[in-house]
Amino acid sequence: MKLLIAEDDILFVKVLGQVLAQDHEIIVTRNGNEAWAVLQSPNAPRLAILDWVMPGLSGPEICRRVRACPSLSSMYLIILTAKNNAADIVSGLRAGADDYITKPPAPEELRARLAIGERVLALQDAVETQSALAHEAAEREKSFRTALSNGCFPPIVRENLSEVAAYLKRHAETEAPCPEDSSSKLRENYSLENSHH
Repeated sequence: MKLLIAEDDILFVKVLGQVLAQDHEIIVTRNGNEAWAVLQSPNAPRLAILDWVMPGLSGPEICRRVRACPSLSSMYLIILTAKNNAADIVSGLRAGADDYITKPPAPEELRARLAIGERVLALQDAVETQSALAHEAAEREKSFRTALSNGCFPPIVRENLSEVAAYLKRHAETEAPCPEDSSSKLRENYSLENSHH
């Protein structure tokens, strides 16, 4: 999966790359403006690690912009910073970050948190796919009902009308008589029995 790392510390970028390159296609930007441009590009990474303090836009500012843009709002954003008091953590999460990692992160913790982000994105994709399928099914049913109410049949139904008719005819010949025929025969039998008495 593509991963954006927005970090102005070259040494730290190298460390992150060594830890994460095996499992991710990494795109690196050195300032917030570049990061924001990458996130708006076609086929942009949906998973990003954003440094809190860097030239241009800060990590929280990027988070706010992403959440304000409907086409980008499902991205999974992780704030990376040396700030670790409760007020800073809350501030970063309120800005729209999904997670918060303090520097320097342990490699296993970093991988685990990115794995959580990937699971969340996979679940979002699954929900969107199911929603799209449900919408398509509802539209097909709506079109079919409209066609039937107008006396029109979809091509697939028209092509098989002769088979449907043949099937109904075969089963009509082998099935029991309809209730009207049965009641007529019962009346006839009753009349014959009474005439003998």
